[in-house]
Amino acid sequence: MDQNTAIHLFTSYWWLIFPIGWMIAGVFGSLFHYRHKSDMLNLIKTYAEQGKEPPAALLDALKSDEQRAYDYDGRHYGRRWRRRRHGWWWQVVVFASLAAGFGYYSQNGATNPVIGALALAFGVAALALGVIGVIQALTTPRLNPKDIDRDRDEYRD
Repeated sequence: MDQNTAIHLFTSYWWLIFPIGWMIAGVFGSLFHYRHKSDMLNLIKTYAEQGKEPPAALLDALKSDEQRAYDYDGRHYGRRWRRRRHGWWWQVVVFASLAAGFGYYSQNGATNPVIGALALAFGVAALALGVIGVIQALTTPRLNPKDIDRDRDEYRD
């Protein structure tokens, strides 16, 4: 392979490193997940051979995240993130910062008018998402943890 061809190939397709890397990471993640689950099943098999009941935490670890979510009452599991009102303010800060950065770049830093217009469009989109975050932060009801604990106790009975 000629050196100019290799340089051209890398400069043209450098971005393929990222999807190929994610594919390799996905393969390793699936392999390790499979080995973890099979080791847990072997441990449960060992308990069964000894005639003992496996611990509940071991059986719970075999469940997927969706199955664990269905084990909770939907009224409590879905509202866990709403306990505090300040849970949405990170979104406001991030998108306000992005809007300010894109707006500044579109006015002062863009030498190409097309790039300036794109930066301004991204700035407007970030500003809109920041406004949505403010609305969510102000309108999300606060939940009293005592009520959640009381409802959870009623659900267990």
